[in-house]
Amino acid sequence: MLLCFAADVWSVSAAGAREPVADRPAPAATQATSTATTAAPPVDQAEQVPDAATDSQASGSSPARPGAAAKSGTTNSKGDDRDSKGAVIESGSGRFTVVAMPASALRPEPSGGRTVRYTVEVEGGTGIPGQEFAATVGTVLTDPRGWQTKDGVRFVDVPPAEAAKGAPVDLRITLASPDTTDRLCAPLETRGQVSCHNGGRVVLNLRRWLLGAEAYGSDVAAYRTYLVNHEVGHGIGHPHEYCGGKGQVAPVMMQQTYGLKGCTPWPWPTPKPA
Repeated sequence: MLLCFAADVWSVSAAGAREPVADRPAPAATQATSTATTAAPPVDQAEQVPDAATDSQASGSSPARPGAAAKSGTTNSKGDDRDSKGAVIESGSGRFTVVAMPASALRPEPSGGRTVRYTVEVEGGTGIPGQEFAATVGTVLTDPRGWQTKDGVRFVDVPPAEAAKGAPVDLRITLASPDTTDRLCAPLETRGQVSCHNGGRVVLNLRRWLLGAEAYGSDVAAYRTYLVNHEVGHGIGHPHEYCGGKGQVAPVMMQQTYGLKGCTPWPWPTPKPA
Protein backbone atom coordinates (compact mmCIF):
# COMPACT_ATOMS: atom_id res chain seq x y z
CA MET A 1 0.00 0.00 0.00
CA LEU A 2 1.32 3.46 -0.86
CA LEU A 3 1.28 5.71 2.18
CA CYS A 4 -0.05 9.26 1.73
CA PHE A 5 -0.19 12.05 4.30
CA ALA A 6 -1.96 15.40 4.39
CA ALA A 7 0.16 18.20 2.92
CA ASP A 8 3.02 15.74 2.66
CA VAL A 9 2.37 14.18 -0.72
CA TRP A 10 2.10 15.33 -4.30
CA SER A 11 2.06 13.57 -7.63
CA VAL A 12 4.39 13.81 -10.59
CA SER A 13 4.37 12.29 -14.04
CA ALA A 14 7.27 10.36 -15.50
CA ALA A 15 7.79 13.25 -17.88
CA GLY A 16 8.37 15.59 -14.93
CA ALA A 17 5.10 17.54 -14.68
CA ARG A 18 4.16 18.37 -11.09
CA GLU A 19 0.53 17.99 -10.06
CA PRO A 20 -0.29 18.97 -6.46
CA VAL A 21 -2.54 16.68 -4.44
CA ALA A 22 -5.35 18.12 -2.34
CA ASP A 23 -4.44 19.43 1.11
CA ARG A 24 -6.33 16.56 2.69
CA PRO A 25 -5.68 12.92 1.78
CA ALA A 26 -8.07 11.84 -0.94
CA PRO A 27 -9.84 8.47 -0.81
CA ALA A 28 -7.77 5.74 -2.46
CA ALA A 29 -10.18 5.47 -5.37
CA THR A 30 -10.03 9.19 -6.22
CA GLN A 31 -6.53 10.24 -5.21
CA ALA A 32 -5.04 12.59 -7.82
CA THR A 33 -2.01 11.34 -9.70
CA SER A 34 -0.52 11.68 -13.15
CA THR A 35 0.25 9.15 -15.84
CA ALA A 36 3.71 8.03 -17.00
CA THR A 37 4.75 8.63 -20.59
CA THR A 38 7.35 7.03 -22.79
CA ALA A 39 9.26 10.24 -23.38
CA ALA A 40 12.93 9.63 -22.63
CA PRO A 41 15.11 12.24 -20.93
CA PRO A 42 18.73 12.61 -22.04
CA VAL A 43 20.73 9.44 -21.51
CA ASP A 44 23.31 9.22 -18.74
CA GLN A 45 25.60 6.68 -17.10
CA ALA A 46 23.69 3.70 -15.79
CA GLU A 47 23.86 0.11 -14.68
CA GLN A 48 22.27 -1.27 -17.82
CA VAL A 49 21.85 -4.68 -19.37
CA PRO A 50 24.87 -5.50 -21.56
CA ASP A 51 24.15 -6.42 -25.16
CA ALA A 52 23.69 -10.20 -25.31
CA ALA A 53 25.27 -10.59 -28.74
CA THR A 54 28.35 -8.60 -27.76
CA ASP A 55 28.70 -10.52 -24.52
CA SER A 56 28.30 -13.89 -26.22
CA GLN A 57 30.97 -13.04 -28.77
CA ALA A 58 33.36 -12.12 -26.00
CA SER A 59 32.71 -15.00 -23.62
CA GLY A 60 30.82 -17.65 -25.58
CA SER A 61 27.67 -17.27 -23.48
CA SER A 62 24.88 -14.79 -22.84
CA PRO A 63 25.06 -12.60 -19.73
CA ALA A 64 23.57 -14.08 -16.58
CA ARG A 65 20.27 -12.65 -15.39
CA PRO A 66 20.90 -10.36 -12.43
CA GLY A 67 19.65 -11.98 -9.27
CA ALA A 68 18.88 -15.27 -10.99
CA ALA A 69 20.44 -17.22 -8.15
CA ALA A 70 19.44 -14.88 -5.32
CA LYS A 71 18.21 -16.95 -2.40
CA SER A 72 15.29 -14.60 -1.78
CA GLY A 73 13.64 -15.26 -5.15
CA THR A 74 12.07 -18.09 -7.13
CA THR A 75 10.78 -18.40 -10.67
CA ASN A 76 7.26 -19.05 -11.94
CA SER A 77 6.21 -20.96 -15.06
CA LYS A 78 6.66 -17.86 -17.23
CA GLY A 79 10.18 -17.20 -16.00
CA ASP A 80 9.20 -14.11 -14.01
CA ASP A 81 11.13 -13.42 -10.79
CA ARG A 82 9.15 -13.68 -7.56
CA ASP A 83 9.83 -12.40 -4.08
CA SER A 84 9.04 -14.40 -0.96
CA LYS A 85 5.48 -13.01 -0.88
CA GLY A 86 4.55 -13.59 -4.54
CA ALA A 87 5.22 -12.34 -8.04
CA VAL A 88 7.07 -9.09 -8.66
CA ILE A 89 4.61 -6.63 -10.18
CA GLU A 90 5.75 -6.06 -13.76
CA SER A 91 3.72 -2.90 -14.42
CA GLY A 92 2.75 -0.30 -11.84
CA SER A 93 0.29 2.53 -12.31
CA GLY A 94 2.80 4.77 -14.08
CA ARG A 95 2.01 7.42 -11.46
CA PHE A 96 4.42 8.64 -8.82
CA THR A 97 4.02 10.12 -5.36
CA VAL A 98 6.72 12.20 -3.69
CA VAL A 99 7.07 10.87 -0.16
CA ALA A 100 7.90 12.75 3.03
CA MET A 101 11.18 11.66 4.57
CA PRO A 102 10.82 10.21 8.08
CA ALA A 103 12.83 12.35 10.49
CA SER A 104 14.29 9.22 12.07
CA ALA A 105 16.03 8.37 8.78
CA LEU A 106 18.17 11.50 8.65
CA ARG A 107 21.38 12.39 10.43
CA PRO A 108 22.59 15.98 10.91
CA GLU A 109 23.62 17.52 7.58
CA PRO A 110 27.29 18.38 7.02
CA SER A 111 28.05 22.06 7.47
CA GLY A 112 29.62 22.47 4.04
CA GLY A 113 30.06 20.83 0.67
CA ARG A 114 28.15 20.85 -2.60
CA THR A 115 24.41 20.69 -1.96
CA VAL A 116 22.49 17.93 -3.74
CA ARG A 117 18.74 18.37 -3.38
CA TYR A 118 16.60 15.29 -3.95
CA THR A 119 13.08 13.94 -3.76
CA VAL A 120 11.97 10.37 -3.06
CA GLU A 121 9.19 9.03 -5.30
CA VAL A 122 7.31 5.71 -5.42
CA GLU A 123 5.25 4.42 -8.31
CA GLY A 124 1.70 3.42 -7.45
CA GLY A 125 0.90 -0.27 -7.56
CA THR A 126 4.33 -1.52 -6.52
CA GLY A 127 3.13 -2.64 -3.11
CA ILE A 128 6.04 -0.89 -1.37
CA PRO A 129 5.09 1.56 1.44
CA GLY A 130 6.41 4.97 0.47
CA GLN A 131 7.84 5.87 3.86
CA GLU A 132 9.57 2.51 4.12
CA PHE A 133 11.37 3.20 0.83
CA ALA A 134 12.13 6.79 1.82
CA ALA A 135 13.57 5.69 5.15
CA THR A 136 16.00 3.35 3.42
CA VAL A 137 17.09 6.01 0.93
CA GLY A 138 17.54 8.69 3.60
CA THR A 139 19.46 6.36 5.91
CA VAL A 140 21.84 5.33 3.12
CA LEU A 141 22.48 8.85 1.83
CA THR A 142 23.30 10.28 5.26
CA ASP A 143 25.38 7.34 6.50
CA PRO A 144 29.00 8.35 7.30
CA ARG A 145 30.20 5.57 4.97
CA GLY A 146 28.42 7.19 2.04
CA TRP A 147 28.95 9.90 -0.57
CA GLN A 148 28.70 12.76 1.92
CA THR A 149 31.97 11.55 3.42
CA LYS A 150 33.56 10.36 0.17
CA ASP A 151 32.74 13.41 -1.98
CA GLY A 152 32.05 16.07 0.62
CA VAL A 153 28.53 16.59 -0.73
CA ARG A 154 25.50 17.51 1.34
CA PHE A 155 22.25 15.70 0.56
CA VAL A 156 19.11 17.70 1.29
CA ASP A 157 15.67 16.09 1.06
CA VAL A 158 13.04 18.28 -0.59
CA PRO A 159 9.69 17.77 1.19
CA PRO A 160 6.60 17.11 -0.95
CA ALA A 161 5.04 20.49 -0.17
CA GLU A 162 8.16 22.34 -1.35
CA ALA A 163 8.52 20.17 -4.43
CA ALA A 164 4.89 20.84 -5.31
CA LYS A 165 5.67 24.57 -5.32
CA GLY A 166 8.50 24.05 -7.81
CA ALA A 167 11.49 23.96 -5.48
CA PRO A 168 14.70 23.05 -7.36
CA VAL A 169 15.62 19.35 -7.30
CA ASP A 170 18.89 17.83 -8.51
CA LEU A 171 17.93 14.15 -8.24
CA ARG A 172 14.57 12.39 -8.26
CA ILE A 173 15.13 9.03 -6.56
CA THR A 174 12.35 6.81 -7.87
CA LEU A 175 11.20 3.26 -7.17
CA ALA A 176 9.53 1.93 -10.33
CA SER A 177 8.12 -1.33 -11.65
CA PRO A 178 10.21 -3.17 -14.28
CA ASP A 179 8.09 -1.97 -17.22
CA THR A 180 8.12 1.63 -16.03
CA THR A 181 11.86 1.41 -15.38
CA ASP A 182 12.36 0.48 -19.03
CA ARG A 183 10.40 3.54 -20.15
CA LEU A 184 12.16 5.95 -17.80
CA CYS A 185 15.62 4.60 -18.64
CA ALA A 186 15.17 4.50 -22.43
CA PRO A 187 17.14 4.58 -24.66
CA LEU A 188 19.23 2.58 -22.19
CA GLU A 189 18.21 -1.09 -22.38
CA THR A 190 17.30 -2.19 -18.88
CA ARG A 191 15.03 -5.01 -20.17
CA GLY A 192 12.97 -5.13 -16.99
CA GLN A 193 15.98 -6.31 -15.00
CA VAL A 194 18.20 -3.48 -13.78
CA SER A 195 18.23 0.18 -12.73
CA CYS A 196 19.65 3.42 -14.10
CA HIS A 197 20.38 7.10 -13.70
CA ASN A 198 18.95 9.04 -16.60
CA GLY A 199 18.89 12.81 -16.87
CA GLY A 200 18.70 13.57 -13.15
CA ARG A 201 16.35 10.71 -12.35
CA VAL A 202 17.63 7.79 -10.28
CA VAL A 203 15.37 4.89 -11.28
CA LEU A 204 15.53 1.88 -8.95
CA ASN A 205 13.94 -1.24 -10.41
CA LEU A 206 11.35 -2.93 -8.21
CA ARG A 207 12.62 -6.36 -9.27
CA ARG A 208 16.11 -5.66 -7.96
CA TRP A 209 14.72 -3.92 -4.87
CA LEU A 210 12.81 -7.06 -3.93
CA LEU A 211 15.17 -9.79 -5.13
CA GLY A 212 18.65 -8.30 -4.79
CA ALA A 213 21.37 -9.92 -6.88
CA GLU A 214 23.54 -13.02 -6.73
CA ALA A 215 26.59 -11.04 -5.58
CA TYR A 216 24.82 -10.31 -2.26
CA GLY A 217 23.11 -13.67 -1.85
CA SER A 218 20.26 -13.49 0.62
CA ASP A 219 21.38 -10.10 2.01
CA VAL A 220 18.86 -7.99 0.10
CA ALA A 221 19.27 -5.08 2.54
CA ALA A 222 22.98 -4.77 1.69
CA TYR A 223 22.17 -4.93 -2.02
CA ARG A 224 19.65 -2.10 -1.61
CA THR A 225 22.38 -0.01 0.00
CA TYR A 226 24.63 -0.74 -2.97
CA LEU A 227 21.82 0.07 -5.43
CA VAL A 228 21.11 3.48 -3.91
CA ASN A 229 24.80 4.38 -3.66
CA HIS A 230 25.61 3.16 -7.19
CA GLU A 231 22.85 4.99 -9.03
CA VAL A 232 23.12 8.15 -6.91
CA GLY A 233 26.86 7.94 -7.59
CA HIS A 234 26.08 8.30 -11.29
CA GLY A 235 23.77 11.17 -10.44
CA ILE A 236 26.58 13.14 -8.79
CA GLY A 237 29.03 12.47 -11.60
CA HIS A 238 30.74 9.11 -11.10
CA PRO A 239 31.35 6.69 -13.99
CA HIS A 240 31.60 2.92 -13.75
CA GLU A 241 34.64 1.33 -12.13
CA TYR A 242 35.98 -2.23 -12.28
CA CYS A 243 37.32 -4.95 -10.03
CA GLY A 244 40.94 -4.24 -9.20
CA GLY A 245 41.91 -7.90 -8.80
CA LYS A 246 40.91 -11.16 -7.21
CA GLY A 247 40.12 -10.83 -3.51
CA GLN A 248 39.95 -7.04 -3.58
CA VAL A 249 36.91 -5.11 -2.41
CA ALA A 250 34.54 -4.20 -5.24
CA PRO A 251 34.17 -0.44 -5.76
CA VAL A 252 30.59 0.77 -5.38
CA MET A 253 30.62 2.06 -8.97
CA MET A 254 31.38 -1.43 -10.27
CA GLN A 255 28.36 -3.17 -11.82
CA GLN A 256 28.12 -5.62 -8.94
CA THR A 257 24.66 -6.70 -10.10
CA TYR A 258 26.33 -8.67 -12.89
CA GLY A 259 28.89 -10.37 -10.68
CA LEU A 260 32.04 -9.54 -8.77
CA LYS A 261 34.77 -10.75 -11.18
CA GLY A 262 36.80 -12.06 -8.25
CA CYS A 263 36.20 -9.07 -5.97
CA THR A 264 34.24 -9.17 -2.72
CA PRO A 265 30.98 -7.21 -2.37
CA TRP A 266 30.92 -3.80 -0.72
CA PRO A 267 27.94 -1.41 -0.91
CA TRP A 268 29.59 1.85 0.23
CA PRO A 269 31.69 4.52 -1.53
CA THR A 270 34.19 4.74 1.34
CA PRO A 271 36.82 2.03 1.88
CA LYS A 272 35.90 -1.12 3.76
CA PRO A 273 37.51 -1.20 7.22
CA ALA A 274 40.44 -3.58 7.41
